[in-house]
Amino acid sequence: MFLPTMLRAVAISAFLIGLPVFAAEAARPAATPFFANQANFTLPFYLFNGHILIDGAVNGRQGKLMFDTGTEFPFFLNNHYLPLAKDLKIGEGQAASGQKMVLYKQNLPIEKIELAGQISLKSLPSVLHTDWRFIEQAYTPLFLGSIGHGFNRQYLFVIDYEAQTIAFHAFNQDKALLANVIDPARVVATLEFTPTGVDGKMPEAALRIGDKTIKASFDTGNLGSLELTEAMKNELVASGELKLQPREFTYGVREPRVSANLQGLNYGPQALQDARNLTFKIGKTNQIGLGYHFLKNYVSVWDYQNSRITLLRP
Repeated sequence: MFLPTMLRAVAISAFLIGLPVFAAEAARPAATPFFANQANFTLPFYLFNGHILIDGAVNGRQGKLMFDTGTEFPFFLNNHYLPLAKDLKIGEGQAASGQKMVLYKQNLPIEKIELAGQISLKSLPSVLHTDWRFIEQAYTPLFLGSIGHGFNRQYLFVIDYEAQTIAFHAFNQDKALLANVIDPARVVATLEFTPTGVDGKMPEAALRIGDKTIKASFDTGNLGSLELTEAMKNELVASGELKLQPREFTYGVREPRVSANLQGLNYGPQALQDARNLTFKIGKTNQIGLGYHFLKNYVSVWDYQNSRITLLRP
């Protein structure tokens, strides 16, 4: 998950490494699948600075949940807005922007989580929560928390940024029904990915720029990011495939950064859309984070069961 500095959330996978063994185990995603009360459903969403927000309710309290494929937990709730018991302290961490974050779990299960007034999940055990007030300040005071990989992985899901919908299809149903989700005539590319991160939450694939390879990760919580070595940056600038531009503002706040536009991305023989408005930095590796600014050009079908993301024409 990536947010501008004042909003950027803690990297939970790194955070778990520093916890005592009992606490790290308690914080890991629940092994029991979190299924909704329907096998097939579609959730409408709002876009705010490129992030996906879904109407919801937790134990009857209305608000918004952020859909973030880069968070491993099924649900990661906001105890500043929701009255959640702090029965078990899991551990402490820190957001990139400096806010202290303490993870808790309550003994009682969450009675009910509703999404977009369409589906519900009941009696959810082991749901983690923390104080998300710094997200409230920038997005909405009714911030319920996030929906993550622990929920999404149970479904073949289809994100359509133009229609602002996510269609979910549970894997535990007729395979013929799932096969009909993808229209072969609309397929631009089928990306075979390697699951990385906690519980395989982060899809990674090798893309090409001319004769050069770059590691790409896909994450709805990352609007778009690019890290290059100094040598690779110089090569791509010289070839005209990379253009860098200083910007004074970042997603509604005065926060200087360097923005990158990258041309010539390919997956195998298939040319892909340019990756634009990426937050750029020099680093030790060559990697690109593809989120909203790239995915909005396609309808994307996410299949964690078969380690595949299919990009469709809208």
